[in-house]
Amino acid sequence: MKLNIGCGKKYDPNYVNVDFQEVLIADKIMSAIDLDFNDNSFEEVKAIHLIEHLSFFESHYALSEFFRVLDFNGKLIIETPDIESAFKSYLNSNYEKQKEILGWIFGVPDPGLQHKLCYPLGMLLDLLEKTGFEYFGKKVFYNAESIPTLRIISKKPSKGEIEENFHLMTLIRKQLIRKEQVHFVDSYINKEQEDLLTYILVKFHDFEKYNDRGFFYDIITKTLIRSPVITEAFLTAIQNYEFVSELESKNIFEFTKKLKEINFPNILINSLMKVPIIPGSQRLALFSIESFGEKIIEKIIFSKDEREKELNHLQKLSDTTHSIELDFYSPLIVKKKSEDYFYQGVKFFYLNNLRKSQNYFLLALKLYRDDFLYFWNFARVLTKLDKKQNALSFYKKALRLLRISNVENKTKIKNELKREMKLIKDDSQNRELTPILSLSKIMLNDKDL
Repeated sequence: MKLNIGCGKKYDPNYVNVDFQEVLIADKIMSAIDLDFNDNSFEEVKAIHLIEHLSFFESHYALSEFFRVLDFNGKLIIETPDIESAFKSYLNSNYEKQKEILGWIFGVPDPGLQHKLCYPLGMLLDLLEKTGFEYFGKKVFYNAESIPTLRIISKKPSKGEIEENFHLMTLIRKQLIRKEQVHFVDSYINKEQEDLLTYILVKFHDFEKYNDRGFFYDIITKTLIRSPVITEAFLTAIQNYEFVSELESKNIFEFTKKLKEINFPNILINSLMKVPIIPGSQRLALFSIESFGEKIIEKIIFSKDEREKELNHLQKLSDTTHSIELDFYSPLIVKKKSEDYFYQGVKFFYLNNLRKSQNYFLLALKLYRDDFLYFWNFARVLTKLDKKQNALSFYKKALRLLRISNVENKTKIKNELKREMKLIKDDSQNRELTPILSLSKIMLNDKDL
């Protein structure tokens, strides 16, 4: 059998034609990122002008599905706008032709026809290779609509050549999609999930190569700290493997489910907020929390006596943890959440709701300790709230962090900060202060400084 994904109105009688929107033409209605076919079902898959309608991370999942449903030695044909040729044509065309070319690049504003990302050749080949495909060749041509088109032909390796970790990755992604644990509207979470899947890919390869169960437990520990949801998907994908005993496998499944229910990553993030706010200590704070998480997981995995005790303790922490609600732990996600709080603090600063501004700036600082503008803005709010001594304490912290920060014009910024501190000490200035969003404001000698 052959599969034509994203057939649109172009029915091919030699293929099973599927589309997400074209109900009149398609044999089956389904998404390219969640194909309802068994593994190794098709000798050929073609996706003609489909991948440009997907976001970067949606493309990962689509290619993973193509890989899964293709039989060994099966062929994948992808056609997509040749973005490099299109841009060259754009630069050398008149105004009317340029408008037409923009339509090639960005699609048309009809449902399902907008383009999200047109891949250059190198990027697409890299994505195919990371999915497990082997590269056959390419062709550049103009299609019936006069669109400069790039055709890539790849294949799924033979059964004896294929690396098991690539197949494993397709099964994990399938689990995540089916359980609605992938939300493509949040690129930060998508990136962190992909980085964690890459970690699993590498560690599983090491496990196969060295047959060392330590690599298996490395995967379990890392993923439970970052995302028990991904741990569960990984365990489901490998359930036919015999890495550990049946009893041990059952125990790992059970405590993984429990850690997912109580949102273990969120407990770690809220624990981070209890670490002292010391300027420049973010890396150390994150390290201490990850070490704390690793010790807990180690006890849960390897000590039957400690397991129930630790899980009960975590349940109590979960019941009393309401400050933040996140289900993925990573430095990037922590920093992104701190930025959200910071900009909320800025908003309420401008609205002169100083209590709310103070609370949001404090939340930002509890999550991220390496931005001196966080400390400086918090000091300004405290000043306007007539909390002079507290304000001066945070001015000093901002100054301390500035000294170890790698920023341009550090001397000028330091002088401005010291000048403002002196004005606060002398009670000469406290009502005209406004938020500082960037260093450019300082460089322009803003009147509020």
